[in-house]
Amino acid sequence: MHHELSGHQLFVEQLKPAPSAAHTRTEFESEAMPHVNDLYRTAARILGDGTRAEDVVQEAYLQAWKSYHRFERGTNCRAWLFKILFHCINHHRRKWFRFPLLKETEEFLEANLVAPTPVPDQLTDSEILGALDRIPDEYRAVILLVDVEEFAYKDASTILSVPLGTVMSRISRGRRLLRAQLQSVAESYGIGKRPAKEQGL
Repeated sequence: MHHELSGHQLFVEQLKPAPSAAHTRTEFESEAMPHVNDLYRTAARILGDGTRAEDVVQEAYLQAWKSYHRFERGTNCRAWLFKILFHCINHHRRKWFRFPLLKETEEFLEANLVAPTPVPDQLTDSEILGALDRIPDEYRAVILLVDVEEFAYKDASTILSVPLGTVMSRISRGRRLLRAQLQSVAESYGIGKRPAKEQGL
């Protein structure tokens, strides 16, 4: 379902370390490259465009390489890469798109959220991904990090550079929005709807 990138195809040819950095480059490839497809998958879902996702993932890895000397060995390299990725995404989408202020978006959603509904399990992956794509970016980001990429709330807080409480609030609201989207999709297929005679029609 996902377009996947080859790490070497993505950026290794573009890295031009000095001869003395060869050992560091080997370490970097070993630590960082296994996560390239995870980063691409998340970028593509956030941006909704495979080409732009490739651009930001490539930039994220190039930035990671340039700052690898500051990476603390033994810490979570995957979380570190995702933090750089979201920095790149935010930088690029300021150029590509115009977004409403987050505060306004959250206030609107808070006023319009409905009670959670059960989500049927007869939906396809593409329908679930489509529903995910229809919720606002800030909520989609935390759902992708926590529910798809399985980061702890604390890691998601660090990656997105927002307080832990904000992550918890957004994951709760995001899941409610996703549930509502999935319920709407299910009902369009007649899943989870009561028969007309039971509705008094």
